[in-house]
Amino acid sequence: MNMTRRRALALGLGAAGALFARRGMAAYSLEIMAPYYKSLLTMAPIAVALEKGLYAKHGVDVTGVVTSVGGGTGLRNMVGADLGYAEMGTASVLAGFKAGIDVRIVHDSVSTSEDIVWVTMPDSPIKTIKDLEGKRVGISAPRSTSETLARMAEEAAGLGDKMKLTAVGQIGAGLSALENGGLDSMFIMEPLFTERAGKYRVVFSQQGLPRMSQDVGIATQDFMKQHPEELRGIIAGRREAVDFIYANVEEAARITAARYGDTLPADSAVAVMQHLKTLNYWSRGNIDQASIDNVVKGLVRQGQWEGPVDWDKIVDRSFLPADLKA
Repeated sequence: MNMTRRRALALGLGAAGALFARRGMAAYSLEIMAPYYKSLLTMAPIAVALEKGLYAKHGVDVTGVVTSVGGGTGLRNMVGADLGYAEMGTASVLAGFKAGIDVRIVHDSVSTSEDIVWVTMPDSPIKTIKDLEGKRVGISAPRSTSETLARMAEEAAGLGDKMKLTAVGQIGAGLSALENGGLDSMFIMEPLFTERAGKYRVVFSQQGLPRMSQDVGIATQDFMKQHPEELRGIIAGRREAVDFIYANVEEAARITAARYGDTLPADSAVAVMQHLKTLNYWSRGNIDQASIDNVVKGLVRQGQWEGPVDWDKIVDRSFLPADLKA
């Protein structure tokens, strides 16, 4: 006999457990990986999907979110922990695929990098990107999206490989290094950019550069073969979370702030997420091929990609809802 929703809630199972109990469903349970979850707003749809029971609605019980630094380290951590699904930086995913890591892109997550800017201290003599020749410039990790973006901006400015890119891990650590003289410039994103308004001065942004994919959803071949319906459920739940954010940005901001804790103060969450909404920041999942192509161009520039791209071996649209496959 199935438990009622009231009984499920009384037992402390929460929204997801109550939903499964009401439907008599046997949920498939898993952990997912999301670098910088509870730190950067790239992962806000995960917070909303968990809070609103949207993964559970589609038969998937997400029991936890494993976080990590970005770049190749995050991808190796995913494989090492035997996790089947993740949202991760596009550049690191493509570089990892080229290096033989057996994952596929199954949906888009954030198909723009407009929110990423490099800053310096207000009293620094550095005014533009050209002043960074020979200077220490922070990135998260090798083979990361931040490395690709920095190199693309460097090339556009005619600097060659003159900036000394320095991997610092978390953004907060890089900003601390900047403040204490360990770096000359560091990248920053929301929500930190709004929260620390006036503390730093922007040196360069992605303005004038091609639209660059920032994050994608990926799955291992084993997970795709063994759990195809669950993967569809994850993608469908995330898509509903993105739709909810765009339709109810203030409520979504409060949910995300509550899930993120001290890293996203409630008093700034609404303004930050409203700003990102204007950028059409979070993808519903449809693959923005042009923005991913531009990442490959960046990897070629870095010497991390050679030869033609066989997209059929990298991107698998078959798990997307029909209206997002085009």
